[in-house]
Amino acid sequence: MEQTCSKRQLFAVLIFGFVIAAFGGWLYEEACVYLIYHKIYNRGMLHLTLCPIYGFGAWILYLLLHKVRNSVLFFLLSTAIASAFEYGCALLLEHFLHRSYWTYSGWPLSVHDRISLVSSLIFGLLAVLFAKGILPKLTSAVKRGNATKSAVAAGCILSVIITDFVIVLCGMD
Repeated sequence: MEQTCSKRQLFAVLIFGFVIAAFGGWLYEEACVYLIYHKIYNRGMLHLTLCPIYGFGAWILYLLLHKVRNSVLFFLLSTAIASAFEYGCALLLEHFLHRSYWTYSGWPLSVHDRISLVSSLIFGLLAVLFAKGILPKLTSAVKRGNATKSAVAAGCILSVIITDFVIVLCGMD
């Protein structure tokens, strides 16, 4: 996102990037469940095929580390930060929503079944892919398009995500 963006373009990149990371996280979660348990199970907390923790995590890592140019250092720092973030999110979700949304029970090198070295390394790789691969292409695509249309589309997407989140929080399945 080094390229200068208008406010509308920046809004669109933030929302589209969030959705890409959240959907990619949902795909990763589904693949893990299928490989381990041989079944399909919606791993997201929303009705949408999104895992918001991946969207927030991708942006937090990007904002903290965007000046790190060395991809290996970016990967190592992302792995460490993602581990702390995931562990903290697990505690917060368990405390406030009284549910455990994931477990690493049986995974190698897990800590209280909330994080695992294997998953942390995968998150580090995903962070590099997002920051060094997806985000520059997304930013270029948004800059080439119509800023107003991109912002309106991003606003509509954000409205749908917020609505789904409110429905989940209120228990209005």
